[in-house]
Amino acid sequence: MDSNRAFRTVSTALAAVLGVALPGWAAPRSGFLIVPGRAVGPVSLGMRLEQLVPHLGPPVGPVRPREGARIAWPARGLTVRLDREGRVDAVFVDSPEYRTAQGVGVGSSKDEVLAAFGPPSHGQEDRNTLILAYPGLGISFAIRKDRGDRVEVVMVYRPG
Repeated sequence: MDSNRAFRTVSTALAAVLGVALPGWAAPRSGFLIVPGRAVGPVSLGMRLEQLVPHLGPPVGPVRPREGARIAWPARGLTVRLDREGRVDAVFVDSPEYRTAQGVGVGSSKDEVLAAFGPPSHGQEDRNTLILAYPGLGISFAIRKDRGDRVEVVMVYRPG
């Protein structure tokens, strides 16, 4: 193994153990991992509301578990949407603490999303917002064009 490769390997391991970020790479903290199509931190798709409370505490605002209902934990930076069975079918993330394994999350640039996930299979754009959607993976990124092309919300849902 050459010395540069050995240095990068040791540096990456130390950064992971010490919880520091290397330039161009940000490992998610334990419990803050975004897994496209599956989970965000302690919230897995398919969970029921009563399963979330032990992990997130009581939600803010009225709770009416019906299809399409959105239940929020603003202090945690999470909102869930329920399906008709009262199970989580989507998670919306607006906290920069949560990151994908590639280090992408709220605050990431459009270029960082594209470098990590490639060209989106779907996109939607208006004057202020660009949505980069990867439905095959179960993840989308809402990017505010008026805020430096940075991710403002990450949405995780079942791949389809």
